[in-house]
Order: sequence, then structure tokens, then C-alpha cells
Amino acid sequence: METVIINGTPRTELGKKATRALRKAGNVPCNLYGGAETLNFYAPVSEFRKLVFTPEFQVAEIHLNGKTYRGILKDTQFDPIKDNMLHADFQELQDNVKVKVAVPLRLKGTAKGITAGGKLEQVERRLLVLALPKDLVSHLEYDVTGMDLGAIARVRDLQSSYPNLTFLISGSNPFARLQVPRAVKEEAAAPAAAAAPAAAAPAKAEEKKK
Repeated sequence: METVIINGTPRTELGKKATRALRKAGNVPCNLYGGAETLNFYAPVSEFRKLVFTPEFQVAEIHLNGKTYRGILKDTQFDPIKDNMLHADFQELQDNVKVKVAVPLRLKGTAKGITAGGKLEQVERRLLVLALPKDLVSHLEYDVTGMDLGAIARVRDLQSSYPNLTFLISGSNPFARLQVPRAVKEEAAAPAAAAAPAAAAPAKAEEKKK
């Protein structure tokens, strides 16, 4: 899993005026909590691009006060008009403390049902998990190659591949399904519909004899 380095500077002044000055200078005010104490710092907005604008889950390596902290991004605030990053909250990672994170889910391979006209639908793009820092992954992956028409992939199908993760969603919840298009359904139903009148014909003939 890739780590993004954030070079932080301690905040010596708090309050709205100081915060506005930091943002005007191209910095993002931040908090780091979950450790022995909550730390207030700021960092250049450019250092957040790889952490925020990515589909992967990543860990931040925060350099602050001559020390290095490992943390995960828990919350961000953006300007609703300019879309500038205004604030970031980090949770410090502790080796023996599990954290709750939303991890991206990728589907790999080509489902065999697609060649029969099926359409693969991904129901969930991220799944909430609980894990120790050492067990965190940048993304989850599921091979859909064996999925045929009408098949459904559920959360429990992932659990054997990630035994150190606790999925915070029911194992019966679907995250992908191979839909059967209407045209394929109608084509399958056509032979049965055509056979029905033929099967009924002998019965009508018997009624006439009576």
C-alpha cells in the first residue's frame, strides 16, 4: 500500500484570522487525533493531491515536530463554490488499535455470462471494514470470471480472501450481479411459449370426441 508524505508545521495560532491567513498562503489547517494528544498543524495543499484525489485507500506519513506519525484521512472540508480544500482531520494509527475504514472494491476479469449477453453491475464501490493498521489494504479485489447469467457476488464471497478484515456489513449483501437483459429473457421464454399450444392440442381433440 502506498504511503503519502505530508510535511506538517505546528500551528502556533488558532482562530479564524490565523486560519484564513494559512489558507490564503496555500496551506490546509489539519488535526491529528487518536494518539496521546491532539495535534494542530498545517501543510501545503499540493501535498494532499495524491491522498485525496485517488480511488485507492492510502495511509499518510505525517512529519511534524521532528517526529513521524502514521495516520488515515477521516474527514475533509471543501469550499462549496471554489472547491478549495479547507480542512483535514487525521486519525493516528496505533499498532494494536483497530480502525474503521471504507476500502475501494475492484472487480477483475471478464464474467463468462457477458458473452451470453449479460450485463455486470457493481452494486457497491466501497466496503466498510475494521482492521489493525498492519492488515489494511489499498483496495479489495474480486475475480468475476466465473459469474454466469443471474449470478450474484456477496460480501461473504470476499471473506476468505481477506481473513484479517472484519466486514461491517452483512455477508449476504450483494456487491455485484450479472443481470440478464430483457432480450435474453424473451429469447429463452420463446420456445416454452411456442410449445404450450402444441401440448394443449390433444386435450382439445379429446373434448370433441366426447
